[in-house]
Amino acid sequence: MADQAPTSPRRKAPVRATTPEGHEYTLPTPATSGRDGAARRKQLPTVTPRRFKKFFTPRSSLRRNVKVSAARQALRDITTGDSNRKSLGRRRSPRIDQIQIFQDGNETAIHSSRKRKRLHPHTPDPTPELSSPLKRSRGISVEHSDCATEAEYGSPSLSPSIYDGAESSIATVRPIGRWRQDGLSGQRLLQECGGSRQTRGRLHLGSGNDWQHETAGFFTRPDDSHACVNVAGTEHSHAIPFCTASCNTNSLVAIGDEEGGVRLLETDKKTEPSFSKAYLNFRAHGNAILDLAFSPDDLLLATASGDRTTRIIDMPTQTATFTMAGHTSSVKQVRFQPGSSSVIATSSRDGGVLIWDLRCKGQEGPVQDIRVSLSGSDEGGGTIASERYASQINTIQEAHTPAPRQLADSITKPSSKPSLVRDCPSRTEPQSRRGDVSVTALAFLPPGREHLLLTGSEANAIVKLWDLRTTHSHRRIRATPLSSTQQPESHTNHRHFGLTSMALSGDGVRLYTVCRDNTVYVYSTSHLILGHAPELSLTAPRPRRSGGAEREGLGPLYGFRHPQFHATTFYVKSALRLAVDEKSELLAVGSSDGCAVLFPTDERYLGKSRMVSALHGHSVTSNRPTLTRTDSGTSIFTRLNDTVPIYQHGTPLIRGHGREVTDMTWTYGGELVTIGDDLTARCWREGPDARDLRVGGETEGRRWGCGWSETVGDWDSDE
Repeated sequence: MADQAPTSPRRKAPVRATTPEGHEYTLPTPATSGRDGAARRKQLPTVTPRRFKKFFTPRSSLRRNVKVSAARQALRDITTGDSNRKSLGRRRSPRIDQIQIFQDGNETAIHSSRKRKRLHPHTPDPTPELSSPLKRSRGISVEHSDCATEAEYGSPSLSPSIYDGAESSIATVRPIGRWRQDGLSGQRLLQECGGSRQTRGRLHLGSGNDWQHETAGFFTRPDDSHACVNVAGTEHSHAIPFCTASCNTNSLVAIGDEEGGVRLLETDKKTEPSFSKAYLNFRAHGNAILDLAFSPDDLLLATASGDRTTRIIDMPTQTATFTMAGHTSSVKQVRFQPGSSSVIATSSRDGGVLIWDLRCKGQEGPVQDIRVSLSGSDEGGGTIASERYASQINTIQEAHTPAPRQLADSITKPSSKPSLVRDCPSRTEPQSRRGDVSVTALAFLPPGREHLLLTGSEANAIVKLWDLRTTHSHRRIRATPLSSTQQPESHTNHRHFGLTSMALSGDGVRLYTVCRDNTVYVYSTSHLILGHAPELSLTAPRPRRSGGAEREGLGPLYGFRHPQFHATTFYVKSALRLAVDEKSELLAVGSSDGCAVLFPTDERYLGKSRMVSALHGHSVTSNRPTLTRTDSGTSIFTRLNDTVPIYQHGTPLIRGHGREVTDMTWTYGGELVTIGDDLTARCWREGPDARDLRVGGETEGRRWGCGWSETVGDWDSDE
């Protein structure tokens, strides 16, 4: 067995087959490689460009007849770049062959749907023909024929008829043009869509279109005027209106006067009675009402009076439910906490700020005053012997009175600079009142930070931030705010000007303060505390203990000023309209010039308005109006240099009032109600009547008893 020779591998016998005709043949055997017939190992195929593209091409794009889902088709429409701008020449349509058949002397053309062979695409298919209005008009596929042309066969009925329809369709396509519309609404829409019309000679003071789009449409008619009379007197004697406030849920407006009366007026044109007649009136105090505020649900009305008290009026019954008595001087401001009808803040001329909570148990006490009618009727009086007094939950005394060290520094200053914030009492004031700094402005921060309160005073332009969760009523510890903002540098170097009013923007980002130097200063609420400020976050930490260190806040960012805006008294207030629906945010301020002034708060209009004065065309980059100081009995004219940008793109509302415009409010529907020392209240509405009053002239008394917004340049020429 060991001597046997190795055997060779057996080979398979050939396989023979027979054809149907009977011939035999041998079937080929499979080829083998190698000496021993073993199969060679298969190697990996080489990577070619075609194989590479095929591997990385999505299978969905290779399937031409597969139904595509709506979501995938929408994704293709979005990701297809420049799909609406593809020219006609770059569009490729299927190739259609035409075969001519001559039968019985007639020529017939048969179309074949043979398409060109197409390589695998690199990207998904473009947008379908009906995905865009532009493609519906211009997406015309032209059939290319492989048959002979007219020059070769002399047949004019073939290819020319195919192209005639395409050329006529292309010729009738109108290009998509920019929509043009005159008027305020049309120009506003054009601006929002990114268009910029070329106007002739129009003054542009912003990065967008003219800011007068926001303010040029206000007007008032004779039936939008109300004469304020004494609500308690038997005679129709007039009373000067001091304050006004609008309801939060309806179109009613409340007005308080110097006799302690309150009247409600209807501002809706479709509702009776008209604005010229009082909807409701009653008397709440025996002294002047200096401020009004409605609760969020409009069921309560808070009235701040010169009799040193604040009363809460139940509006369904027009009776006083609470009396808040704690101040030693006239109450200047009253505010409800946002989102609450129970927590109220009041400020007074005595320099204090008191916080009240109507949910706490009050006490019964004697009435402040008794009014009895001499005619024997119950009109104007009553026999109530006691009142219910609300309780205080926090007290901030001497909120803006300077610290002793600050007073000492002001005394040692050179005589070229006046003393710091020392109040100047009159000779008739009591000794206890002298030196007090009146708190003239209050404002709560928006919901989420409603425990933070802002205050301003008559002494300077400083805004102080307080945390109401901190107890400030310690007798031995001086009340210390969280922070105090910096004053404008022009005030620090020359003299100080107090604040009369403040208002917050709708988003709570900006704070607008009316200053006695005829300027509206704008602050950033995010920078009321410089540096790390966890107190300003929505998830505020625990309140700090009283007596902590006072931090510094950022000064004003910029300011608004207008030649017809002058705040010569502390009765000049402001009001801000929130941006609701199609109405933009506007700031309205009163003026001693007998008109209200509107300032758009949109910061896109601040681009160029500092360089050019809207009314006079002169530069206002650094100089301010001349101010008069009469501390020493002689007039001293000083020109102060502004260190913050000052913008002058306001619009005055003229011819509505004859004397100083003091307070104002924006109604639930977006109308503006102003009151003035001319004993009238005006309701300003928006509409095309404003332009008619500007350009119509005085013919036939068209402007009698009317007012309108005054524009600059040739604003009305292109309307």
